Amino acid sequence: MTLKDYLTKLKIGLPKTMVHLDKKVYEAGSVINGTIEITGGLIKNKIKRYDIDLVGIDSQALVEEIVNSHSVFCSLECSPNQTGKISFLINVPDDIKKDQNTFNYSLIINIDLGNANNITQNVPIMIDAVS
Repeated sequence: MTLKDYLTKLKIGLPKTMVHLDKKVYEAGSVINGTIEITGGLIKNKIKRYDIDLVGIDSQALVEEIVNSHSVFCSLECSPNQTGKISFLINVPDDIKKDQNTFNYSLIINIDLGNANNITQNVPIMIDAVS
């Protein structure tokens, strides 16, 4: 086993991600405009796919549902100590449940590096209760 394989298996040196959104609060029918900033780790990786899910969680019933989803198959290089950006758009449906007392929303971003490693980030978002 090479040092690269060993580091990959232990998930050492994986890229780091930071998600930036255009607003703090969204309304039903609006578009979430964001950027995923990826800084390369210790070894060179290749991003095979990324998924962005808008997830609603009903805190009373303890039910989680995917409200909207977006997947992109790609082949992006992620070199050590370099930063790249991936822009994305995802729609907030018109009929989204807006009761802030029972529903919480977040974006779950999963980046597939193709070598049995994934980077997952959960970003809470606010959906305005405008009628």
